Amino acid sequence: MPTPTIMIIHNPKAVAQYATLLDKTGSKVHAVTSFEEANELLSFLHPDLILLAAQMEEGDGRLYCQQIRATLTHPRPVLVLLHSSEDVNERISSFRYGADDVLGENIDRSELAIRVLAHLRRRQEELCNPLTQMPGPIMIRRMLEQVLVQDRPWAALSIDLNNLRVYNETYGDLAGDQLIKALGAVCMSSVGENDFAGHIEADDFFIITSPERRLHVAEMIDRQFNDMSRRFYPPEVSERGYLISTGRGGIRRRVPLISIAIGIVSSTSRRYQSYVDVLTESRDNRYLAKQEAHCVWVEDTEAKPQVHREHSSRSTILVVEPDGAMACLLQEILSLEGYSVEVTASANDALDKARDLHPDLILLESNLADRRMDGWGLCRTIKETEEFSQCWVVMVTSNPDQSLALESGADLYMPKPFEMPSLLSELSLLLRSRQRR
Repeated sequence: MPTPTIMIIHNPKAVAQYATLLDKTGSKVHAVTSFEEANELLSFLHPDLILLAAQMEEGDGRLYCQQIRATLTHPRPVLVLLHSSEDVNERISSFRYGADDVLGENIDRSELAIRVLAHLRRRQEELCNPLTQMPGPIMIRRMLEQVLVQDRPWAALSIDLNNLRVYNETYGDLAGDQLIKALGAVCMSSVGENDFAGHIEADDFFIITSPERRLHVAEMIDRQFNDMSRRFYPPEVSERGYLISTGRGGIRRRVPLISIAIGIVSSTSRRYQSYVDVLTESRDNRYLAKQEAHCVWVEDTEAKPQVHREHSSRSTILVVEPDGAMACLLQEILSLEGYSVEVTASANDALDKARDLHPDLILLESNLADRRMDGWGLCRTIKETEEFSQCWVVMVTSNPDQSLALESGADLYMPKPFEMPSLLSELSLLLRSRQRR
């Protein structure tokens, strides 16, 4: 956890005594003797608690509490006012001005330290993520700011889930929250005593560890999450190995089950100027991990994968369509879109053409005239052949059984009749992502 920060504002005679006392709480203590000094410090310091005197030579501490409440944005520090008066009305007035607690100047020093620790504990609880109770974004920022100014080397991991949106659409947000809580528990169990784990938002987690432990932590998170994530699916879905996502117009696609993506950065590979640089770089690496097939993490010490790469040649599409008129229409429109298109109506002929052409995508109707093999069989054969491992298969069919299409291995099911712009859009998305596979 980040070290709490306390600011003390008091008269010169007392400020050193309070600073010595509160320094023993393990907090970082900054002591000043005027409101002007305090304002200068607050311009760059974000204290968790301010302990200030009600009576200062330059003015009223209650008014300064009011000023802090009006000028500092959330989360503002806890304001503890030390008041010499025993008058109840005076103390009540201090609360009305904005103090969070009012203590007597003659309070026992041990009690003061305990009260300060109680306020700091409560503040840390408020800054935790409400779903997982892990340190939230503000505490993550402070932890990063602390490690950036230390001489000790560090590494950071940015972690989230692949395909959470489809999981939530299928099983509901409450089920998704349970999955996020499980990931939080995995992160907490994977860090060591000197590590830090926090929860930014949704399924976005962050870990700070040492450079020599970074890959060990990533491996532990991946292994533990994979071991337990299958329990969040019905047995038949877990065995099948994918979910079915439903889009507009009845389009169905296979979506892989939930998995982990991790981006790793380290102070040993480059110098970071701010916590924003660390968060940005680690997230960029995480996005690269998402775009690479079978890639769990990407770190800044490795050669980064090139994504969104444009092909120098035209993509090739093989259309397997028994309806002559539809085959001609598809060939003409796809050619106008810039694709190289071949057409056939036979399953066996489609296999021969596929071996010669090595198409990027096969557009396939299930109801073929070939007696020896229908569209489902052709799809299974293509998907089981290593030679065609990089080829997308899209079932564009009048058969209403989308489950059969996806179980046969199709990457996308699109029922007839369909709108041509929708087909072109889906094909473009698949072909642009081909280099990621």
